[in-house]
Parts: sequence; C-alpha cells; structure tokens
Amino acid sequence: MKESEVPNGEKNKRILLSDPNYLQNELHQIQVKLQEYEVVKSEVDALQTQITHGDKGAVYVRWGRKDCSDGNTTELVYSGYTGGSNYQQSGAAAEYVCLPPDPTWGPHKDIRTYAPAYMYGAEYEDPILFGMPDYKEDVPCAVCRSSTHSTSIMIPARTSCYPGWKEAYHGILSAGAYSHSAATQYVCVDGTPQTLTGGGNTDGNGKLFYQVRTVCGSLQCPPYENDKVLSCVVCLK
Repeated sequence: MKESEVPNGEKNKRILLSDPNYLQNELHQIQVKLQEYEVVKSEVDALQTQITHGDKGAVYVRWGRKDCSDGNTTELVYSGYTGGSNYQQSGAAAEYVCLPPDPTWGPHKDIRTYAPAYMYGAEYEDPILFGMPDYKEDVPCAVCRSSTHSTSIMIPARTSCYPGWKEAYHGILSAGAYSHSAATQYVCVDGTPQTLTGGGNTDGNGKLFYQVRTVCGSLQCPPYENDKVLSCVVCLK
C-alpha cells in the first residue's frame, strides 16, 4: 500500500508512535492508572480486613456470673453488680443494668434538686430455682465481648441455639414478679449462677429476679405447655 493510500487515522497514529513526547505522555498516564489501582486495592484490602476482623465484637451481659463463658474468644469488659429500680416503685425504670465495680463520680455528685430515679442492687428471689441458700443473695453480672462474632441475641424458651449460631451461655428466663408495681424486662440468668461476696447478709430487695412461667391462651399451646418454667439461651453469630 502506498503512503498516499494509507488512511489519515493510521498515518497520524504512526506519526504519534514515533513522537517521544507522545510516548512519554502515554507512559505517564499508565503510571497514574497504576497508582490509582494501588490506592483502590489498598482501600479494598482495608475493608476486607475490617470485615474479617475489625467488624467483630458482639457485646452481651452474662447475668448471674462474674466471668465470661469462653476465655479464648471472649473478652471480659468488666465484672460488676446487677442493679435497677425498686420493685415497689411504679415510676421506676424497667431495665436491669450491669454496674461497674469502680464508679467514677461526675461534678454533680452532691446536687439535689427534683424527684430522682433510684438505683438499687438486685437479689435472687427464688432460692430453689437459682440454687441459692436463701433469697437475700445479691446478683453479679459480667459484660462480655466476643472477638469472633458481631451479633448477639437472647432467645427465650430455648436451651440451645439454632443452626449457624454459637452458644454464649444458657440459663433461666427471669423477670420481676407480675404483682409488683415496677415494670421489668426479660433477661437470661446463667444456669449456674454465682453470688456477690457478702451479698446474703441483708434483705435489701431492690431489683429482683423471679422465674417466668407460661400462660396458655393467646400463647399457643402446643407447642407450649401451661404453667411451665421457661429457659433461655444467649447466642452469637
């Protein structure tokens, strides 16, 4: 093919390929693309690491124990005292809380103004069910963090987790008594509960733990049975 017969585009391309400035510019563009690729790759790697490791950390409270169930993959954040409102106070907060053993007081520690809420300790009120010497024993708690899981759930009426979930602990579904003024929540007390040292010396009441029993009617029976004590399990995934 004669040069006069070569298409203009092909002729221009041959001229550009022989131009040092063109080649240098192309090389620079390739280097820029490589740098952009390395940045994106680094971000993807960081996200993958976060998904694999950094996103783990399911936190749960182990009621009735001072320790966590699995020391290899579970970190004890702190071991403390179960607390909450008084069972006789109708305006009381409902939740059980795990109080730390080393409180730090803020600047308003001694200020007294309007009607307050109150924080009490907690006691096992069913010595037979919880295996306690009497109903004056105080309740410990442990805040635990799993380093290999990102989700935790308490499942009532189960003693084991569903497939794909790992058990943190299982125990006795507990709440306040139905006849008391203060509302409570359902929590899972460990099946082998412990007590606080010296906690059985005083019947301080406060936040109380009772068994939870089924009532057939709007609750379907079967599969449930009437007037039976419910279990519970805390599961991780």
